[in-house]
Amino acid sequence: MIDSFFFDFDGTLQGFENHEISDSTIEALKLLKQKNKKIYIATGRNMVDMPEHIFEYGFDGYINNNGGMCSDENRQSFFVDYINPNDIEALLQYDDENPFSFSYMTKEAFSINRVNENVEKSFAYFGMEVPEVVDPRTLPKDNIMQMNFFVNEEQEDYLMKNVLTNSVGTRWIEYFADINPKDISKMRGIERMAERDNLDLSKTMAFGDGGNDISMLKGCKIGVAMGDAKENVREAADYYTTSADNHGIWNALKHFEII
Repeated sequence: MIDSFFFDFDGTLQGFENHEISDSTIEALKLLKQKNKKIYIATGRNMVDMPEHIFEYGFDGYINNNGGMCSDENRQSFFVDYINPNDIEALLQYDDENPFSFSYMTKEAFSINRVNENVEKSFAYFGMEVPEVVDPRTLPKDNIMQMNFFVNEEQEDYLMKNVLTNSVGTRWIEYFADINPKDISKMRGIERMAERDNLDLSKTMAFGDGGNDISMLKGCKIGVAMGDAKENVREAADYYTTSADNHGIWNALKHFEII
């Protein structure tokens, strides 16, 4: 019996069409709570960029920054990891000669070094405002938890192999790649949450739609890929449901006779 559920946010809990959580998803979350199930968010978003209404649904914990930060039901973090400061220094040196757009996240803020058309398209896609432009050279290099590189896959590959050698990139949308410390993933975040909350990983279920969800779709007992997921994500899952905007979570939970 599945008793713990982990949900990606963008494209899973919240759809891309209207940037809202559907009524069917809200009802599904309520039914899970009524059945004394544990529900968690596992997202690439920073905690400070979560919409305030998401905290109304009684989640038992939050995995942010692709597993780089884990917090309890009151949003108090109990695990945080940071990108290696040497990688940040190498990135800034590279950017001096080869400028490109990247955003970066600390526990307190989400900022970006420069804005271009690709950046604007990306944040519009998520229904978010473009972060404040701040020169990363003015900030400490030891408190950055995650970055987004607004580059193509070829550029991302070069940067990860030659510049940020202590970090890992995951891509779940064409506009950018998430950059995290090595050994960080959503599944590692789930494992840390399981240790804290005494969860049985053989009774877990994960929902996601992007490349950064693959680790938890494979690692949980049941992995559900959303309707907008690309082929590599669907291949990692046990079940392929409809999109977030078309009752994907509700339909999957009905399929497995959980609600």
